[in-house]
Amino acid sequence: MKMFHLNRGHGMMQQTQTQNKAANKATEDENQSNVTMAGMFKFVFGTVLKRPWVLVLNVVVLTILSLMDFLLPQFNQYIIDHVIPNKSVSQLIVVVGLLLLTVTISGIFTYLSTYWMGVMSQGAITNLRNQLYRYLIRLDTHFFESSKTGDLMVQLTSDINNLQNLISPNMLSLIGSLFTFVGVLVFVYFVNWEMALAVSLTFPFIFLVVRIFRTRIRESYRKARQSQALMTNQLQNTLTEIQLIKSYTTEDLETNRFDKLANMNKDNIIEATRNQAIFSPLINFIEYLGTAIVLLLGTIFVFKKQLTLGELVAYLSYVGILQSPISSFSRLLNQFQQSLVSYGRIMDIMALKPQILDAPSAVDFPKIKTGVVFDHVTFTYDVDDPETSHKPAIRDVSFDIPFGEQTALVGHSGAGKSTITELLDRLYDIDNGQITFDGVSIKDIKLRSLRQNIAIVSQDIFIIDGTIADNIKYGTPGATQDQLWEVAKLADIDAFIKGLPDQMKTQVGERGIKLSGGQKQRIAIARALLKDAQIVVLDEATASLDNESEKTIQHALENLMEQRTSLVIAHRLSTIHNADQILVVDDGEIVERGNHTSLMAQDGYYKQLYEAQFE
Repeated sequence: MKMFHLNRGHGMMQQTQTQNKAANKATEDENQSNVTMAGMFKFVFGTVLKRPWVLVLNVVVLTILSLMDFLLPQFNQYIIDHVIPNKSVSQLIVVVGLLLLTVTISGIFTYLSTYWMGVMSQGAITNLRNQLYRYLIRLDTHFFESSKTGDLMVQLTSDINNLQNLISPNMLSLIGSLFTFVGVLVFVYFVNWEMALAVSLTFPFIFLVVRIFRTRIRESYRKARQSQALMTNQLQNTLTEIQLIKSYTTEDLETNRFDKLANMNKDNIIEATRNQAIFSPLINFIEYLGTAIVLLLGTIFVFKKQLTLGELVAYLSYVGILQSPISSFSRLLNQFQQSLVSYGRIMDIMALKPQILDAPSAVDFPKIKTGVVFDHVTFTYDVDDPETSHKPAIRDVSFDIPFGEQTALVGHSGAGKSTITELLDRLYDIDNGQITFDGVSIKDIKLRSLRQNIAIVSQDIFIIDGTIADNIKYGTPGATQDQLWEVAKLADIDAFIKGLPDQMKTQVGERGIKLSGGQKQRIAIARALLKDAQIVVLDEATASLDNESEKTIQHALENLMEQRTSLVIAHRLSTIHNADQILVVDDGEIVERGNHTSLMAQDGYYKQLYEAQFE
């Protein structure tokens, strides 16, 4: 088993985060400038949809609906030009009956289209969310260190939901309307080319307005989305740090922060609404201008008996059909722009590539017989940023972790101890040197196999929202009840669990809020014991336990580590008296090594650290 600690010096972390943010911002801006409407539609319909036949079927149905829309004005024309002049009740009944039949059939096809669209839309958006989640969770550690949780939540929820608008009945109805548009345009030119030409002259103005406002609306929604992410981050931080807020009575401070972000989001949305409020009336005016032209010219043609009244009424309906795809596209423009912004943010994630991958010829983790070797290892955080130059976190470090022995790392905070454990688990790749397990390079071992053979218990206790059993067997889902109770006993938490009404089925709450610090620590130890890995890394694993429990756990861990390689990060030096090897780390280098007795005899840095804890 292994234990592993992710913290490092605050100065280094803050510097790295600042640089990562700058790099991420540059990448984000570049990706946003490269996203296009065509690319977005290709991504959604080409990559996400797994059943293209549903899309094709929907387009066919929508085309049939559009053709039926073409027939409806013919009923109006026939009634006005033939039924009313003839005062024929029988003709009226037949025409109205056919009208109702057409509307009924249209309603049935509308139901089918809406239902199929819902199936297709939900399936597509679920596929996309799952795809993004799988991609996100496999990114490297440094990505999550420089990313905001709230922002990632917005990308996985709201941004994906915005893309769902692209697979809506309103959007896909445009596809069917395009066929009708072409047919109706030819028809109106055939009926009266003068009026058709006059109406067609309004179309360029519609496209001009769309082009002008497209960028404005998109930019407004991009800012709104960014401010929403900031607001979500603040909300997420508040919910996860509520005890700190209560303890330091900073409710007013946090409320003011949230108010500022909420008002920023409000202003951005108002700006987007203002652009939309200007855009929609302009489109409506141009549409009514086309209708006014038809009324003016059509009435004159009726006066001259070049057009019947029924033909004029039908012509007006066909003009509406011509304008429908254009106006529908205009009304959907804000949805498209919101979706385009969300698509760009999703592409920001999809553009990232994990740097730590399995080698083509990677092998399984070897059966440890000799141990682990660090051979002249040097590592600097964030080395992939060419504009930054950091001091190495560890420099030219060499040491062995012999099989079956306990090796301890000691030193001040920020000295490089946690960096060594991070490299051991290959959360980062080293710059120079080599790490080997029984002679096999860490880069030649499959990542999954490597980490399955390392059990981790750290100061930072990670408890999932579930039962005690869920937490103990996390990472070992096939564990039996007997195995759970066995490791619970070794971790000295079995008596506590048996005293609970639901025992192993007891819910621990979010982040283990129903448990004490010591209980959380023992569950984490039980989880590591159950993993039964070859290497154990302990980062002050018993720090939250009382003295009596600590003795029990130490004894259990000593028995467990007899057959395993172990690495212990020790802040409380009294816990490592019996370590086979102690490595003293300072400023990224190993400055002393030996056992407790030999290091105390050296009268060096280790002795200073040891005596300082007992002054």
